[in-house]
Amino acid sequence: MTVPLARRNIFHEKGKLALSVAGVAASLALILLLMGFKEGLYATLTAYVDNIGADLIVAQSGVQGMFSSNSALALDIHDAAAAAGGAEQAGHIIISDIIFTRGETKTPVLLVGYDPQTTFGSPWEIGAGRGVERAGEILLDTYLAQRSDIALGDRVDVLGRDFTVVGLTRGTSSWMSPYIFLSLDDAEAALGLSGIVSYHLLRLPEGVDPQEAAKAVEAAVPGVDAMTPDEIASADRRVLANIMDTPINVMLFIGVIIGIAVMSLTAYTAVADQMREYGVLKAIGASRARLMRLVAAETLIRAGLGYLLGTGLSLLTAALIMARWPQFSILIRPETILQAGGLTLLMSLVAALLPIRRLDQIDPLLVFKT
Repeated sequence: MTVPLARRNIFHEKGKLALSVAGVAASLALILLLMGFKEGLYATLTAYVDNIGADLIVAQSGVQGMFSSNSALALDIHDAAAAAGGAEQAGHIIISDIIFTRGETKTPVLLVGYDPQTTFGSPWEIGAGRGVERAGEILLDTYLAQRSDIALGDRVDVLGRDFTVVGLTRGTSSWMSPYIFLSLDDAEAALGLSGIVSYHLLRLPEGVDPQEAAKAVEAAVPGVDAMTPDEIASADRRVLANIMDTPINVMLFIGVIIGIAVMSLTAYTAVADQMREYGVLKAIGASRARLMRLVAAETLIRAGLGYLLGTGLSLLTAALIMARWPQFSILIRPETILQAGGLTLLMSLVAALLPIRRLDQIDPLLVFKT
C-alpha cells in the first residue's frame, strides 16, 4: 500500500507540504508563462497574415515574410495576376512602417491600407467603434490609443494628414509595433504612392490547388512570388525564432532546473525528516525498491498538487498581465498545459532519484535506539 502511506506521510505536516507545493507551483507557473509568452509572440506576429482573407499573397520577387521584408508592386499587374491564378476575387493592400506621433510620444507602427469594400486585409477584431467607411477615417490599436490618450472621435495626425478615429482594434499589437488601419486611397495619399501597392491578394475557387495557382501566377507575371499565407507566416516566424528563441529557451531551461531543484530538495528533506519511519519499514523487511516507490509516490503527489496550483496561478497571472499591459499576449493553450504536465512528471522522476543514497544509509537498528 505505497500510495496511502505516501499520502499519510506528506499530509502529516501540512505546513511543510504547503511550502513544497508552493515552490513547485511557482516554478511551473514561470515555465507556463514563458511558454505562453513565446506562443503569444508568434501569434501576434502572424495574426494579420492569418486573418488576411486570401488564399494566395503575391509579393515582389525575393520577399518571403510580410513583416521581415518590404514589397512594392505595380498596381496594374492586378488583373494579370488574378487571371493567371484563376482567382474568383482579388484585392491589394499597402503596408508600411512609419512613426506615429502624439504629443511627445513617438511610436513605430505598421500602417495598413485596405479596401473597406472587401474583406482583404481588414482588421479582424474591433473592440470599440466601427470599421473605416470613408476617406479621412482611421482605426487604431487599443493599446496604442490608451498609451497615447486617444478616444473614439479624436483627430490624429498621420504623416501630416488629419484622420478621425472611428474604431479601436484588438489583437493588433505585435511584439514589434501596433497596427493602424486606413482606407487604401488614404494610405496611398499619405505615403505619397502612385500606382504602387505592397501585395496583391487572391481568393481561389474551392478545389483549386494553391501551389499550382502560385506557379501559374509566377509564370505569367514577371518579378513576383506567389505564396500562401501559411508560407508567409512561416517565414516571419523563422525571423522571430532567430531573434527570440534562444533567450526564451534559456529561461525555460533555468525554470526547469529550478523546478527539479525544488522537488529534489523537498524529497531529500522529507527522507531526512522521516529517517525513523523509513528505518521501521526497512527493519520489518521493506525492500529498497519499495522504499523508492514510496519516495517517488510522495514526490509525484507533491508535484501533482504543485502542477494544479501552478496552472491556475499562471492563467491568473497571464490574465492580469494582459489586462494591465495589453501589448503583451500570453497564450497558454490546452496543449501547453499538457506539455507542462509531462514536464512535471519528468521533473518528479528526476527529483525522486536524489534520496537514493540517503535511503541506502538508513540503519534499521536506528528504530530500536532510544
